[in-house]
Amino acid sequence: MHEAYAEREVGPKAREMRQGPTEPLPPAERSRAIRTLRDAARAAAQDPIHRAGFAAQVQQALMGGDQAVFTEAQLSLLGEPVARALLVNSARDAIAFPEVVRADGSVMSFELWALPFAFSRAQGGVWWHFPLLERLETPLADALDVPEKAILWISPTLFTVDMLNERACQNLMHLAGVMDAGCDFAPLDPESSRATYEAARKTQDPQLVISWLPFLVERGALPVEQARQLSRKALDAVMPLVQQAIGAEMEYGEAELFAPLPWWESLQAGVRAWNRKRLGLTVALIATRVGGLQDLEAVAEYQPEMQGYEVGLKLRGSEELLARSPWLVVPDVAPDKDATWQDLCDCLREADIPLSETIVKLH
Repeated sequence: MHEAYAEREVGPKAREMRQGPTEPLPPAERSRAIRTLRDAARAAAQDPIHRAGFAAQVQQALMGGDQAVFTEAQLSLLGEPVARALLVNSARDAIAFPEVVRADGSVMSFELWALPFAFSRAQGGVWWHFPLLERLETPLADALDVPEKAILWISPTLFTVDMLNERACQNLMHLAGVMDAGCDFAPLDPESSRATYEAARKTQDPQLVISWLPFLVERGALPVEQARQLSRKALDAVMPLVQQAIGAEMEYGEAELFAPLPWWESLQAGVRAWNRKRLGLTVALIATRVGGLQDLEAVAEYQPEMQGYEVGLKLRGSEELLARSPWLVVPDVAPDKDATWQDLCDCLREADIPLSETIVKLH
């Protein structure tokens, strides 16, 4: 009994951490790879026969170490929406429904899900590896009624918006293979990342963070409707364990865990809720100061470095901004800036706050 308690206090054994390849291709080879992928998308859009091998080509491009190959290929197809949509959707499916070929030749098919996790911090920096998250697997699977022999593995690596945007979600292609091998995925170099975090955490830099805790489920073992019905039960079961796991590695203030959803739905729902919550709080504070919403108007400016819009609030007819709030683009293999702008317009229209956009002119 004493040994069992001691093992529980120590936590899970450290596992090997693996990174995906991040080596950019030489310029000529990169151009050739971009052209090949673009032409394959065009051929697949024109002739269904070419679609059979197209998914494998997209997967190979995402598995490579040069993220520019896929990004440049899909950007080069902006004038060909059918081919571009086929390319982008194939990439999303490759990430959301990964297949792992094991050493014995067998193939395992998974679905990628996630729990959106929001928290506040008084210090700078955010850490991302939490070994104690492994303890969520059994209670999460039980709460979601996953069949007893079906696989549910949670990743102890937390992904923030910045981490996802850094490689346009493409490095998630390596997550299933690494987890299936019994290792932990490292989206960044662990040693240098830890050193950066330790330095940043010594600064006073209040921040609010939206992130995701990914988990793999054996394909077909968790219907979406079943997960929606049991989401409250799942959150009640795992929230204390999430708080314990995060708190063991990083100081945080308040935390909020959202319902588990398939990967792309989880990103969409998490960012949508986070944008509205932050803007809503900002508007409420300003409305209290100025006596209501009737005289407020908003001005938004796209900020590439933050992958989102900076929304400024002011009184009508005034140039002085009373407050600013970020409105983030949903991380994706091909982020949709236009959809983000439309979502912002819809949100402010509901509040009856006029919105205009500031376009930065480069000279």
